[in-house]
Amino acid sequence: MTTFLAQMSFTWLALFPILNPPAMAPVFLTLTSAVSDRQRNRLSLLIGTYTALFLTGLLLVGGWILKILGISIPVVAIAGGILLFHAAWRMLNKDPRVTQSEEAEIRSSMENKAFFPLTMPVTAGPGAIAVTLSLVPRGSILQTSTLLAFLATACGIILAGVTVFVFYRFSGPVIRRLGETGAATISQISAFVLLAIGVQLVWSGVRELLLATLEDPALTELFKTFAAHLR
Repeated sequence: MTTFLAQMSFTWLALFPILNPPAMAPVFLTLTSAVSDRQRNRLSLLIGTYTALFLTGLLLVGGWILKILGISIPVVAIAGGILLFHAAWRMLNKDPRVTQSEEAEIRSSMENKAFFPLTMPVTAGPGAIAVTLSLVPRGSILQTSTLLAFLATACGIILAGVTVFVFYRFSGPVIRRLGETGAATISQISAFVLLAIGVQLVWSGVRELLLATLEDPALTELFKTFAAHLR
């Protein structure tokens, strides 16, 4: 149970900074300024639901896609970590996530754009995709531990989707209470956490690649031969 909760919490903590609902709530408010409160509430529910479904679906089929493409999970973890590091660096430097031209395009026909682009890529962009792929559990799908790891990760993704909905749904009152300074502070803290998670993912991927390399029988035999020559 402790491992399950730990995996679920780690998934949520990994996705929260990259989804960054506190920082994206003002963007959501700006993009939906032309619609009524009722429509905005419906959009927030749709975006939260779509985020959870999209990332959970990616979690389930991502491993198979990577196998077909011949890409290992550690490599994805390294790539995702680098991407997260870049995203966090941009956040720390306060670069806008959505440009003015993209804002103008999104505002038209709002209801039809709940999934694209409001969910993907505005909310769940390449960073969230990379993190989800890097969280695909290792091991055979037939093993109980792997199934539990998938379930825990999926629960963490769903929790992240609920968090997106809560922040978007109550974004108006929350932003007014926090003020610009509070929202900026949360955004900077999230960026720092994201930076740390990016480094952790890179290290995890590098460590697994190194361990796999050291366990290679051919490499072990090479080391033995080299040691024999030194005697």
